[in-house]
Amino acid sequence: MAIQSKQNLSVALSRDLKQPGSKAKIKVVDDAARKVFTANLNGAVLVFGHKQPDAAYWNGVKHYGSGPTSKIRVRRTPAVVAEAAPAEEAQAEG
Repeated sequence: MAIQSKQNLSVALSRDLKQPGSKAKIKVVDDAARKVFTANLNGAVLVFGHKQPDAAYWNGVKHYGSGPTSKIRVRRTPAVVAEAAPAEEAQAEG
């Protein structure tokens, strides 16, 4: 996987993890050695693989500290909609 596409995936995952209406950004870290992306969200660590089998969802694992883990699915924002959203916000501000 090319570096540019991993960066795009990282940005897309950060955008999709963000709560609707929230301005806070979710920091997604690329762990190239393990081939996963990790993010901290509300005290839990989310882990998503670089290769995603389903184009409509992010499939990963949620770790709760030293406690239980669970599989999670997060809906992906379509690339066309995601690219149009910043342009619409810029028009609304200007």
